[in-house]
Amino acid sequence: MIVTIFNEYHPNERVGKSAKIYPEGIHGAIKNLLGDGFDVRTATQDEPYNGLPDELLDKTDVLIWWSKNWDREVLNSVADKVVSRIQNGMGAVFLHSAKNSKPFLKLTGTSAKTKETKGNENGERERLFVVAPSHPIARGVPSGYVLPNEEPYSEYFDVPKPDDLIFLGGFESGVCIRAGMTFTRGLGKIFYFQPGHDTFPAFHDPVIGRILKNAVLWAAPGEVVSDYMHAERSGGLKQKVFKLFKK
Repeated sequence: MIVTIFNEYHPNERVGKSAKIYPEGIHGAIKNLLGDGFDVRTATQDEPYNGLPDELLDKTDVLIWWSKNWDREVLNSVADKVVSRIQNGMGAVFLHSAKNSKPFLKLTGTSAKTKETKGNENGERERLFVVAPSHPIARGVPSGYVLPNEEPYSEYFDVPKPDDLIFLGGFESGVCIRAGMTFTRGLGKIFYFQPGHDTFPAFHDPVIGRILKNAVLWAAPGEVVSDYMHAERSGGLKQKVFKLFKK
């Protein structure tokens, strides 16, 4: 199973607090979180074709997208190809501010705006509640799990009614957000996940890693998951997959 992680990797991420927390970039941290069992590729926005040429998109089973500062600078041609691939069956996981990315906005048809909170980049404690415990993405995830520091987003969140609401995020200031939702567009399955600000270490957290692994396996095309689950590469892949889903 090929998973491609897109990270805009803005210059701001390469210096200061972001760089201290993610010295290999957010894409590098997510790659480490996913661990063994996936064929992980990475793409950054300053590469040709924003790092997503046709030959890579054609091979990708699940695309993970993190962005924040350069959303408007993504090539329209690339955004359109990503949307088309998702509609034709590629899975997608959009993280944090990727709600403002061209592909996500094109797929949802809404503004994806959230209510502003004062000093929202200073961080607050976030508690993640599992509100769909039987959903595959929630398997092995403790309800009420605390992220010590995260950028608060607040309702109203202008997205379409999701297929499933899996996680609700509650912040110490009292605001809340639909923090984990799924959508279907054409043949493609989409998961949006709110935590992941670039100056906080969510993508070093093993529980966040569990959620991302679950999401990748859920979003991948069915035949790819079937092949993956029955593969016997390295003599232990099936056991690794079992552990991803086991509580």
